[in-house]
Amino acid sequence: MKTPSNAFPAVPEEIHGSVLDAPVSAADVADLLDSRVVIAGAREADTGYLRTLLQLSGFTEIDTAHSPEALMLALRHAIVDDVCDIDLVLIDSSMPELSVRELRLTMDQFDEWRLIPIISLTPESQWDHAQVLTDLGYGVTSLLYRPLTAESLPPAIMTALAVKKERDYTYQRQLQLEDELANLKVMEARLQFSVSHDDLTGLANRRRLEQSLEQSLTQARNFNVSSALFYIDLDSFKVLNDAEGHEAGDSLLVQVANSLRRFFSVKDTLVRIGSDEFAVLVNDVSKAKAEQLAEDLHNLFDGYSFSYHGHLYHLSASIGIKLIIADELSTAGEVLSHANQACFTAKKRGRNRVHLYSPQDREMHALRHSVEWAPRIRMALKQENFILEFQPIHAVSSGEINHYECLIRMRDDEGTLYYPSEFIPVAESMGLIHQIDLWVVDRAFELMRTVPDRISLAVNLSGNIFLDNSLYPLVQRKLQETGVNPARMVFEITETSAISNFEQSKKMVIGLRELGCRFALDDFGAGFNSYSYLKYFPVDILKIDGAFITDLESDPVDQLLVKSMIDIAHSLGKETVAEFVERQSTMDLLHEYGVDYIQGYLIGKPQPQVPESN
Repeated sequence: MKTPSNAFPAVPEEIHGSVLDAPVSAADVADLLDSRVVIAGAREADTGYLRTLLQLSGFTEIDTAHSPEALMLALRHAIVDDVCDIDLVLIDSSMPELSVRELRLTMDQFDEWRLIPIISLTPESQWDHAQVLTDLGYGVTSLLYRPLTAESLPPAIMTALAVKKERDYTYQRQLQLEDELANLKVMEARLQFSVSHDDLTGLANRRRLEQSLEQSLTQARNFNVSSALFYIDLDSFKVLNDAEGHEAGDSLLVQVANSLRRFFSVKDTLVRIGSDEFAVLVNDVSKAKAEQLAEDLHNLFDGYSFSYHGHLYHLSASIGIKLIIADELSTAGEVLSHANQACFTAKKRGRNRVHLYSPQDREMHALRHSVEWAPRIRMALKQENFILEFQPIHAVSSGEINHYECLIRMRDDEGTLYYPSEFIPVAESMGLIHQIDLWVVDRAFELMRTVPDRISLAVNLSGNIFLDNSLYPLVQRKLQETGVNPARMVFEITETSAISNFEQSKKMVIGLRELGCRFALDDFGAGFNSYSYLKYFPVDILKIDGAFITDLESDPVDQLLVKSMIDIAHSLGKETVAEFVERQSTMDLLHEYGVDYIQGYLIGKPQPQVPESN
């Protein structure tokens, strides 16, 4: 019995070339002798003679058919699980009711019979060129002329069966490859969908929104087509989430997503931004129509009810609007930020309302924030109240910790310690980030004078520092003063920062690398075109975005993406670092994927000093 073709058996190594190219073994001959052969002929004496010849040659599975009906019945009964158990048909010309042409046409209509070879026996003992062309033209494997002997018939049968075996394996391999290709296409489609869509609601995600915003900005600039971005934040969502649990919150978010789908057009871009925040981009809309649409949307959510386990909750939404018009030259990030600020203003003014963004709202918010933080930052620079902490980075291959990332902190006069998220945004908006970057670089070089030569430090840089002409001379001078091996200094820049000033960043990176310093691209994978920029951005190390690491064990998509990042980085001669590793199981999985370095609380938290020994 043969293996069904749809079972996709493992293909022997020899058929990757050709079965016929490999040496024929006793097992191969025995396998061919076990093949099932059907002899079709009108005269029993002739079929009996042929059967005897084959049996003497070692064939055991031989059937005979003395009419076209009997032959077709034998073919039909031989089909089991979509595979025909017959390996060869030997048809005698003494059966005039069924020509070779008719038989071949019938068998070619069915996949189960299409690969079965046919040998035609002719009564003529002399060469008939016309008969040869006719029979071979209709798919006959070979022609045999009488008289038939034990020396001529079995070899022809064996050759035809060997050819069929080759064709069967080729057909199986073709089906196997088609199935693998189909699976890869499905996987690719799923990955592409997950990259641009939210897992819970199926709406587009922020990455997709930024692409759509870029298109809307282009239309506004070039064709004076205005658009509007609606930023929707559910009021009191946390109350439901805390009272009923995350499952109830997820159920509400799915319900809200479906309500938005019904409310807006299929042409509009619906996005889930965050936990309970949604955004909708509507193109080709005037200010008046956008405001009316926002009011209608507000009415939809005013008194919005949600029932869960017998409890009825009434919710509302705060809605911010940002108009995209030709007179305002903005970026996609600015549009989204302004819409978010408008929504924040709506919440601050009592929630359950609509607010249209205006520059005055942004300026007031920025002023309040700057009044609080800008003096603290200036004083910290003046009094050197910034300090560095160092987080260890574990080298997977050696098991040693010879690398540390420098993390900046700010301390006020009362000793309170502040983390970067609290003062870095203000420093960037107030133009103070350059001074902080230069302070960190200077301090890191001075520190490397005192630590063992095996220790390397990684320093984070903002994107705007590459526009500052002071960075390169400072690094060059510190290298000369300290005599530090430049390879011990690793500068880190986030993918977003590198992209925002791509050409300037690339030029500065090339210059610093020529001094011998190394570069790491932080948060790799967070951008939509990560691989595209990697092709042109000269870095030595890729730090995989922590969002792909935190749920690595439970998220198959994250596993595929992380493994892909590591493989591509290594193929380009770059090392990889995985951040936010907090569990041993995560570290084991990353070790299996071949990551070079591990960083996270599992390895160690930031500490005020660099140990002189591990």
